[in-house]
Amino acid sequence: MTARPVFWLAAVLLATSCAMPPRAVPPEITAAADSAAPTPPCAALFPAGRWQFVHTIAFRTDQGEGTALGVVVLSQTEIRCALMTVEGLTLFEARAAGEAAPEVIRAIPPFDRPGFATGLMRDIRLIFRPPPGKAETGRLADGGPICRFTEADTVTDILPRQDGCWSIHAYTDRTWSRTIQARACRPIASAAIPGRLELTAGEPDGYSLTMQLVSAERLPAGD
Repeated sequence: MTARPVFWLAAVLLATSCAMPPRAVPPEITAAADSAAPTPPCAALFPAGRWQFVHTIAFRTDQGEGTALGVVVLSQTEIRCALMTVEGLTLFEARAAGEAAPEVIRAIPPFDRPGFATGLMRDIRLIFRPPPGKAETGRLADGGPICRFTEADTVTDILPRQDGCWSIHAYTDRTWSRTIQARACRPIASAAIPGRLELTAGEPDGYSLTMQLVSAERLPAGD
């Protein structure tokens, strides 16, 4: 991997702090019969307990593209993440407890720029953690099921699919900000783990990430 594509990854993820122009608002939903207990159907899509995930990450913007290796370690109370070159050089490492701001352990320029750690951790939480906020279940106009989580000015929609995978659409101030598509889900240690994750963020600083699963390991209990 050359240095230039790696640096583009920093530019890509720094874009998570940028304002997005209006593109779409959350769709209207109708109440589901089981709305009294809305959280379990969609919360169960996220890995519970302690896990380690390794992905190859291919990223693309209008200005460049490249690849990196990403490692995420989840526990009940903490998220740890690292970005590395394919040769094994650690470019960035951080951890965060709960919803707290991340603590940066290692950051090689330009990964030490303000906003990078916060933006990266925000995307990781969106992928791997159940969304915060009030939950409700319902159906879209086409009849498809939906779980909606609302907190302050954010709305997160999770759309389960019949193939066992799902999509996530996130909105801020009723404006679409990013979409995640989970694909090729398969059972690993009693959890449905996507073999591929595709994240798309909005313009004008739009970017896309394609995360291909290398390994998913359920870790022993403990924190």
